[in-house]
Amino acid sequence: MQESSDIAYYIDVLRRRKYQFILPAGIIFSMVLVLAFVLSPVYKSTATILIEDQGIPQDLVQTTVTGFIEERLQSISQIVLSHGNLLNIIKEFDLYPDLLGKYTTEEIINKMRDDIKLEPITAEVTNQYSGRPASATVAFTLSYEGRRPQKVAQVANVLTSLYLKENLKEREDKARSTFEFLELQLSELRSEILELESQIATFKEEHVNELPELLVHNMNSMEKLQREMDKVQEQVGTLKNRKVYLEGQLASIDPHLRIVTNDGSRFSTAKEDLEKLRRQYIELTSKYSAKHPAVLALKRQVDSLELEVDAVQSYDLIKRELKKKEQELEVLNKKYSDKHPEVIRLKREIDSLNERLGEASLEDGMFESTMDVPDNPGYIQIQTQIASTELEISETERLYTELKRQYGKFQSRVVNTPQVEQEYKILLRDYENAQVKYQDVNTRLLAAREAKGLEQSQLAERFTLIDPPIVPEKPIRPNRLALILVGFVLSMGIGIGVGVVLEFMDRSIRRAEELSDIVKYPVLAIVPYWETEVEARSIVRRKWITLLTGVAVVVVGVACVHLFYMPLDIIAVKVIRKLALNF
Repeated sequence: MQESSDIAYYIDVLRRRKYQFILPAGIIFSMVLVLAFVLSPVYKSTATILIEDQGIPQDLVQTTVTGFIEERLQSISQIVLSHGNLLNIIKEFDLYPDLLGKYTTEEIINKMRDDIKLEPITAEVTNQYSGRPASATVAFTLSYEGRRPQKVAQVANVLTSLYLKENLKEREDKARSTFEFLELQLSELRSEILELESQIATFKEEHVNELPELLVHNMNSMEKLQREMDKVQEQVGTLKNRKVYLEGQLASIDPHLRIVTNDGSRFSTAKEDLEKLRRQYIELTSKYSAKHPAVLALKRQVDSLELEVDAVQSYDLIKRELKKKEQELEVLNKKYSDKHPEVIRLKREIDSLNERLGEASLEDGMFESTMDVPDNPGYIQIQTQIASTELEISETERLYTELKRQYGKFQSRVVNTPQVEQEYKILLRDYENAQVKYQDVNTRLLAAREAKGLEQSQLAERFTLIDPPIVPEKPIRPNRLALILVGFVLSMGIGIGVGVVLEFMDRSIRRAEELSDIVKYPVLAIVPYWETEVEARSIVRRKWITLLTGVAVVVVGVACVHLFYMPLDIIAVKVIRKLALNF
């Protein structure tokens, strides 16, 4: 009984508050309905581009274009969606005419950037190196949204072409720039190697005998020269000892000792022979005439010996005169200086006598004097041996000096070798590093040339258009039906809310329980409400108005659907097609 009373109460509230409920709900729903049909349709044209992998196995040819596909897509997007490209597209297709003059060019371009969507399509693949599953971008979609379907498709086609063209251009540019960079590096390394080779050649020429590879040879040469020097030094000592020995023997021999023959007679001197021949000549002239052959022969012998004896006597005279002048000069030197006229004169006379003495000694076979010329053959032989020994000593000492000079030269080479080796190693290390780098760059250049050919032949990773943009048949937004449903629910909620609020704010007493609660006495009877004739006619009139309003709303709604959403004939065809397919 209580539940029936509550239901009647709510029905009474609903009947009493129907205008407070219908009016706000109707206003909100009308606004949403108008908004749903006033909003301009937005069309979207989408292209699907497949990212195809390299046509030739990467084990055979490596591409020089690396990096993640997402990064390259962003790089290409920055180029395609640049200010200049978008401005050209806007001018070419006369886009956003309603925004021109109201917004700046930069704002219109930003609006176009917002209308362009690039969405990658990923797939789960197995990593060829780690073998683990991973997500990879295998394709991407490129779409453009606008209010005119034809232009939307045209702009989407242009953007797709720009992406495909820019991808090829970017890959070819990277491959070409990589090749040109490596080629330049190779040229610089080639020049560096030639320069180092020139420096090494010059260094070798300047230190040809001090190079590290000649260290063993120089040390062996030093050792060999040291042995030869020791040998020569020992030889010099032996010769000096021999000279001393010979000089000792010479001192014990009389230089004028006549040699006695086997029969006891001794050899005569030239002077004695001359006296003997003169006596024989006097005896013969006493017997024979001056023209006798024996006298003539003896005469020639005497003349010859006289010349020899006279030469010796002249040599002795010069030598005695020279000795006398030297003694006088020695006395004068103690008294006067070298510039004294007497000293100068004596020096000139001594020089002149020395010249005459030299000429006489040459003419007379190196005899010193008749008194000093030894005539003992043994003495002369030992003198000859001493002179020969002195010559040998002189020659051996000269040889020792030469060996010592060569030893010093090799020693200097050995001493300088560490410093030369350090500088030489620096040059060789730079040269080897340049060679290694040259080989490395040359290898990479060959790979870059192959990669360049790969890109030019379009056998590398490329974008393939698998779904070109088409003219959209229906807009993607607004979803008018959903918007109407949402508006209906919203209007109903607002109407109910307004009615509830007004009911709670109304303090009128409408039920017997409320009156009983106030007066604290039970209600004995309820008098019902009687409608007048005027009120009855008014109710009928409101019903007709309500019916006509509903019909008008339906007609206006159908007209809006036909004008702003879809023609009614198309809707009918779709409905029939759907019903036919369902059957």
